[in-house]
Amino acid sequence: MWVFGYGSLIWKVDFPYEEKMVGRILGYSRRFWQGSTDHRGVPGKPGRVVTLVEDPEGCVWGVAYRLPAGQECEVKAYLDFREKGGYRTTTVIFYPKDSSVEPFDVLLYIGTCDNPNYLGPAPLEEIAEQIFNAVGPSGRNTEYLFELADSIRNLVPEDADEHLFSLEKLVKELLEKRQNLNCLQNN
Repeated sequence: MWVFGYGSLIWKVDFPYEEKMVGRILGYSRRFWQGSTDHRGVPGKPGRVVTLVEDPEGCVWGVAYRLPAGQECEVKAYLDFREKGGYRTTTVIFYPKDSSVEPFDVLLYIGTCDNPNYLGPAPLEEIAEQIFNAVGPSGRNTEYLFELADSIRNLVPEDADEHLFSLEKLVKELLEKRQNLNCLQNN
């Protein structure tokens, strides 16, 4: 069994796997439209993490992990718990970056618009502000955003995930403003 990671599963791999492969799925786009009250935010002040939205023109790069033989059920149960905040599973076709490898099915965790933590679309500036201010049991929401942006940039330099990289730029500008304000206050 293979599982596709497109968010924190790319950079926070805390489960056993036998093999990993960079590639993409089609028909979806990555969006910071899922609320997080259990990892990157708290109830009443959710962070924002990624989910996938259906998009006929979409393409999402990420990493597929082959779960260890004989441990699939155990690892899937762990991932079901980790992704408990409103994600359901579906199966999609994964297209490896290495074109010599045939496409294959992967399990995908997706936060649908009918789950209780779904926040949906908002102006990028609002999403950036929410990410900038949110903190949860797993840390600052900004860390999640920056780790994901760095991972995608390193794994697939040719990918231009406009939503992801625009948010990264806006949040870095907010951090810079805060640092400049702190400098002014300390003088």
